Amino acid sequence: MKRWRLRVLVVVALGAVALGWAATGSSVPVIFQSAPGRFEVAALDGGDAQRVAALAAQAWPMLAGPLALPESFASPVFVRLVPAADWGERSPFRVTVEAGGVVSVRVAWDPTTPEVVVRRALVQGLLMRQAVARHGVNERLTAPLWLEHACVGWWRTRAEPAQLDALKQASARLAPPALEDLLQWQRGATEPVPFVDGAVWLLTFLTGEAGKAGEWPALLHRLLGGEAPAAALAASFPGRYANDGERELWWQTGWQQLRRARVLPGWEAAESRVELAEMVRFVFTQQGEDAVLPLREVLERAGEPLVDRELKRRAAAVNRLLTALHPFYRNAALSLADALAVRGAGAERRDAVCAAFEQDWRDATELERASATALDALSARENKASAK
Repeated sequence: MKRWRLRVLVVVALGAVALGWAATGSSVPVIFQSAPGRFEVAALDGGDAQRVAALAAQAWPMLAGPLALPESFASPVFVRLVPAADWGERSPFRVTVEAGGVVSVRVAWDPTTPEVVVRRALVQGLLMRQAVARHGVNERLTAPLWLEHACVGWWRTRAEPAQLDALKQASARLAPPALEDLLQWQRGATEPVPFVDGAVWLLTFLTGEAGKAGEWPALLHRLLGGEAPAAALAASFPGRYANDGERELWWQTGWQQLRRARVLPGWEAAESRVELAEMVRFVFTQQGEDAVLPLREVLERAGEPLVDRELKRRAAAVNRLLTALHPFYRNAALSLADALAVRGAGAERRDAVCAAFEQDWRDATELERASATALDALSARENKASAK
């Protein structure tokens, strides 16, 4: 019987050159790839690399919307987990943009490394990779500190819905930081809680304020290119305020409105579709070549240890996502959870649960398309009426 292995690469040349790995003794780094052109995570321990790669795979669909991420980049973000004993820098991670446009992330690593440190490292690497993709390599590229914290918070409050309630409760006891101070927040300074929480609200506020004119994407483009934040904001959101006082009132009103909104956290239909699609996408290596395998075929191989571990991991991940998914995709997620749980079942049972998931997926995508069509038609009628 032919055995498969999940996408795992033992790297010698790439580890030594592209990632700058200084191997110690006979240790050879192992790389786990979240998906082609996204993240590649290298570590001396395969379990550590797999853990961070799973976190990186979650980050992409969570941040695809606010960061306008493509399906993939020409080259991935290379993440290297450096043993803490070999780490000689003051900061717990460092992101580097090389002359050819390669973005690498080095993280001081041991089993107790806080997850928030890994999240911030992944986000900063993703921001710099997006900056390179948009502007090429130049000395002005930047990943604003407030945006880094904002993306980490955006990710957490969507992956763990209870975190949004916690953020609202904490924000009720805080005064919003001045917008100018938040936009100009620099690395190396202190990181007070009002700024960390305020960054999440600012990202939520700006994406919510953006309309069909693409104000937020325009601001993101300018910020990653190194433009002065205040000038970039004024250019990207024209007509929203006439002076600094009105700008501050605009922001503080948005803060108060967002933290008081009585809504359950959740994703839009498109975000839910992307995240669920990642959960059912299996990339294995067969005879040195990558292959994307259908769910039915993977379930047939559930007896293999590596496949079984991956199915268990994804089953746990799907169950964590259920409360955050859009209602259109809730049934599909439940069906997928059922399918991932039938690892020891016979062929008839496997076919039944896979068919149920496939039907629920078709229903969900049809609902999403129909909803989008109806909303577009309504918007067109409103625009036509307002033009008269």
